[in-house]
Amino acid sequence: MEGLSQEQLDDFKNKLVERRQSVEGQLQTFAKKNSDIKNDYETVFEQVGDSEEENADEVATYEEKLAIEHEMEDDLQDIDEALERIKNGTYGICTNCGQNIDAERLRAIPEAKFCIKCEE
Repeated sequence: MEGLSQEQLDDFKNKLVERRQSVEGQLQTFAKKNSDIKNDYETVFEQVGDSEEENADEVATYEEKLAIEHEMEDDLQDIDEALERIKNGTYGICTNCGQNIDAERLRAIPEAKFCIKCEE
C-alpha cells in the first residue's frame, strides 16, 4: 500500500478534530477540565441526598462516571497522538512494525497507531 494522499490526511485530520470535540463535549457533561494538566478531567461527585440508599447511589454513579472519564481521557490522548503523527508525517504508519496501516482501518479507527497484525 502506498502512503496516504494529502486529501486523505486532511479528511482524517478533520475526523480526528471532530472526534476530539465530541469526546470533550461528552466529558464536560459530568466532569470539570483540569486547567493544569492537558486532557485531564475531574469527575464531579453529585450529592443526591442524605439517606444511606441515596449515598450508595451517589458512590455507584460516581464510580461509573470515573471509569468513563478515564477511558475518554485515554481517547483524547490517542487522538492527540494521531494528530501529532499527521503533523510530523508518520500518520498511517504502524508505530510497532513500521508498515502502512490499511486506510480502511484508519477510516474505522482514525486514531489507530498499529496495523491490524500488530494490534492482535
